[in-house]
Amino acid sequence: MARSPIDDVADAAKDAAYVSLGLGVLAFQRLQVRRNELHKALSSQTGEALGTLDAVSTLVGERLKMLEERLGAALEHR
Repeated sequence: MARSPIDDVADAAKDAAYVSLGLGVLAFQRLQVRRNELHKALSSQTGEALGTLDAVSTLVGERLKMLEERLGAALEHR
């Protein structure tokens, strides 16, 4: 039995739909990989920033304590 041109068009449309769906799935997977890479990069930078912030906080605390001691000593000698 011979195939009609409509069958050929239907098959081509079906193939195009499958290809489009496959490309969509691949694009989605690529976006997921990029999102995970970005999350890892930002997490490591956030960790470094928190470590720096802790160090600065400790230094400021030490300097405030020293300032309080000096002010206390200066007020005693008034």
